Amino acid sequence: MASATAELAQEYWKLLRSFEKLCHQVPLEARDRVLAQARYANSRLDSILSRSGMRVVTFDGAPFETNLPAVAINADDFAGEQSVVVERTIEPAIVSDMVVVLTGKVLLAGVNSAES
Repeated sequence: MASATAELAQEYWKLLRSFEKLCHQVPLEARDRVLAQARYANSRLDSILSRSGMRVVTFDGAPFETNLPAVAINADDFAGEQSVVVERTIEPAIVSDMVVVLTGKVLLAGVNSAES
């Protein structure tokens, strides 16, 4: 059951990120209301997962390390580089009591490109 809940949470998180991007195309007079709905939906996701002992973990801006519970989709582009950071979380990890239920996916950037 935890695995199915984690999968659903990961998909819901991705849907919310897409919704947030689309919010910026909404006319200004309605944008605040629509963004508030997205924030509320995100808080509900966190609350529901919390009752199951789970949480969503994102990695934007974090140094990429081997113990990060995420797979880098562009890791080959940075083979041998020492300083690499997560540019963007593609799929969050879902964690329950410090145990990874579902591994995330991230996009990496070199430290210099992440600063610009």
